[in-house]
Amino acid sequence: MKKMDIRKRQDWAEILSLISSPPLVSTVFFIFLVFKYSSDLSEGLRWLVGINPFLIFIPITYLGISYKLGWVSDFDISERNQRPLPMTIFIIGVAVASIILYFLKVPLDLFVYALSGFVTLIIMTVITFFWKISLHTATLSSIFTAIVVLGGLKFLPFYLILIPVGWSRVVLKKHSVNQVITGVLVSSLVTLTVFHLFGYNFNF
Repeated sequence: MKKMDIRKRQDWAEILSLISSPPLVSTVFFIFLVFKYSSDLSEGLRWLVGINPFLIFIPITYLGISYKLGWVSDFDISERNQRPLPMTIFIIGVAVASIILYFLKVPLDLFVYALSGFVTLIIMTVITFFWKISLHTATLSSIFTAIVVLGGLKFLPFYLILIPVGWSRVVLKKHSVNQVITGVLVSSLVTLTVFHLFGYNFNF
């Protein structure tokens, strides 16, 4: 019975970890923002066509190839020493996507969110050279912080989702509690700072 309980706990942790995968949640949220801020469907699709190769297709394809060739051990890139290069590819992709969004003259909300993701990725990559940090909790924290800044403090309960996600990463032995918490703090602070530099504050 005890072994069964442990197995169930592992299964739940794997499910939570999978559905909170950084490439998945960041892509879904960005697509949501694109269609939220575009004036119509055709404009939203035009924005997506412009940024998709750099923000989604190239980085995720590279990650898939890296896994196939054994350059990374899994899609979470659990080994710290395997992370810098894939993260650099994501940084370049977000940088190019941000530039494209700027020239497309998208609403400031969308551009600043992309920019905050770019800055967060750079800082997370620098940290990765010295210490492993949770990309799962960092990615979600960046998203939730952007939602709170753009939508108001009524969205603060979203942060509660970080508890089961952080739990899943610890249960799967992918991260320590400190690595999970640091991912939350660093990402939230960076996202807040970038939005603040563009004049954003909490909406009460």
